Amino acid sequence: MELNLLFHNIVSMASGVVAIGLALFTYLNGPRQTANITVSMLCSFAAVFAFSHLIGVNVSDPEISRIILMFNLSVFLISSFQVHSLLAILGQEKEKRWIIWLTHVTALALIVFFIIRQDLFLLPSVPKLYFPNYYVPGILNTTRIIFMFMIVVPYSLSTLYQAYRNTKSNAEKNRYRYFLFAIITAYITGLVPNFLVYDIPIDPLWGMTFGLFFAAPFVYGALKYELLPIKIVAKQAFLYSLAVAAIGGLIILLNYSAEHITKSYPAFPKLATPFISAMLVVTASVFVWHRLREDELLKYEFINTVTHKFRTPLTYIKWIADELLNTPSFTSQKTQLEQIINSDQKLVELTETLLNVSNSENKLHEYKMCSADLLPVITDSINAVKGSADVKKINLNISLEPNLVTSFDPERIKFVVQVLIENAIHYTPEGGTISIVAKKEARKAIFLVTDSGMGISKEDLPRLFAKFYRSHSAELADTEGMGIGLYISKAIIEKHAGKIWADSKGQDKGSTFGFSIPAK
Repeated sequence: MELNLLFHNIVSMASGVVAIGLALFTYLNGPRQTANITVSMLCSFAAVFAFSHLIGVNVSDPEISRIILMFNLSVFLISSFQVHSLLAILGQEKEKRWIIWLTHVTALALIVFFIIRQDLFLLPSVPKLYFPNYYVPGILNTTRIIFMFMIVVPYSLSTLYQAYRNTKSNAEKNRYRYFLFAIITAYITGLVPNFLVYDIPIDPLWGMTFGLFFAAPFVYGALKYELLPIKIVAKQAFLYSLAVAAIGGLIILLNYSAEHITKSYPAFPKLATPFISAMLVVTASVFVWHRLREDELLKYEFINTVTHKFRTPLTYIKWIADELLNTPSFTSQKTQLEQIINSDQKLVELTETLLNVSNSENKLHEYKMCSADLLPVITDSINAVKGSADVKKINLNISLEPNLVTSFDPERIKFVVQVLIENAIHYTPEGGTISIVAKKEARKAIFLVTDSGMGISKEDLPRLFAKFYRSHSAELADTEGMGIGLYISKAIIEKHAGKIWADSKGQDKGSTFGFSIPAK
């Protein structure tokens, strides 16, 4: 087998495998969501195209090659499901139902027609370039080019661009941007194999990377900006699978190349390829083991923390209730009832916090974005916690620039601001200083909270925003904390297309927490 054909086959197989992976990933995480179903169908038919192409161009019999390559009729269904999935993601499925029906019916009609009249779509294959057999177009073969590249692609791009222009949400703009990039790159690369179909001598090798070019921006956008409703657990599982699959692909490439390398370079060590493959397997195993072990530790911390936090107020409520039974005084009963109410309120707050963790991983439809000045929200947050700072005699240095206009959810951003300020108050000793700054730089609204408190070690910094994570020094300083606030804050800021960070020079040297979101 020629080296060019070998690489072509590997790339085609990789595109097909990635397409199948995307199809399963999207469908299993939303089997009742139209957007998930249609994207899954789109990816499934892309896999049919990739594998039929791979097999068809490697078959030596011209007639069998043509029969296999006829499965490329799947391009019509790729096109129709492209339109359907796009309108479903944009929430325009109902109002443009007629367009969806028109594209599906047209696609199916063309497929049936060309199955009946195969010679109008493809003729028996012939050798081209380094391929044993390649496409020979029928007189109506250009129908697929017209349908896909002159009708469906321009319509999809214009619809998506219009939605991008109309939305005021920065998070939605990011989602649309990645989807736009995925469509453009996939169809541009997917156009390349068509040149050789019409005897234009351009190597179709890189054109078969269409699946990879679609997957890279699409998966990144799906995981970071939620192109589709995908559960957090599935995100992690998919990332692990993707890493293992990538290493598996390298191993396959090495094994395919080993024979060619040995023939071309007889002096090349025969044990080199198996050794490299073994090292890749070990690396993949260690990576997955490490991630699974970390997840197990987080599960343990979750169970331990929740059990402890629920047990304490529940025990206190029981103790107060028992006291009420033996206390005749009305005044005493009233005080104890107030204590019961306070303990119950702690349970409610704890439950709400846990619900916020779940909600922070849900879709953006719960966010109420508006274009407004950020300063009133920051000011209200400072006023809400100022009493706690006064009790500890902490000096607040406040510097707020006016006109920080941006698109944000006031309640969510208020939560983030309060978390950062409250944490600074918790971990700053009496008589300390906290600096609060809000400013605009390079079209970004920036909020910073710097304290003179306990500081953060280099080991703890990378894990501060992990769910339920608390450093040992933080647990000693604040026994009531749960390690949830920063995790939720990170999710909120990311859904505002922003960034959140922490910085510290070390223990007892204070720390700075901040976030930035796009400003207008």
